[in-house]
Amino acid sequence: MSNKRQHSQTQPSPIAAGAFSKNPRRMIQKIQSGAVIKDAMKELSRAMDFANAVGENFAAVLPDLNEQTRIEVFSALACNASSKDRRAITEHPQCPAVVKEIVEKHDAKKAEEARADKAKREAERKKKDRAKYEELRKQFGDSPAKDGEAGADE
Repeated sequence: MSNKRQHSQTQPSPIAAGAFSKNPRRMIQKIQSGAVIKDAMKELSRAMDFANAVGENFAAVLPDLNEQTRIEVFSALACNASSKDRRAITEHPQCPAVVKEIVEKHDAKKAEEARADKAKREAERKKKDRAKYEELRKQFGDSPAKDGEAGADE
């Protein structure tokens, strides 16, 4: 996972950290004094320190993990990584071979969910279009000639 993406996922927003005040005057003072930026920089620094500490100690811990834990760790990392980072993770010498299969299943599941969501949106769009058509048909009358023309357009 790239550092930028990793930090954006772990970085809490200044809003969540309570950097914003409900008092507008106090908020303006905080912005002008740079306190909001300082708070955000502290949070970013804390997240970067955490990422660096994990990165530095990760390789040392891997040999001590049992096989199942190593599979779970590599699978979680690879499933949440970009394709470039995923390749680097799955090609690591200590990455179990079964991780590639797990990642492929994860990708297939995500693709199936995406197809299902797309089909659902398409069905909703068609239903909405049909309702609009029916509304217009009722609004302008439903003579047989108009029904035939509208049916030919569909």
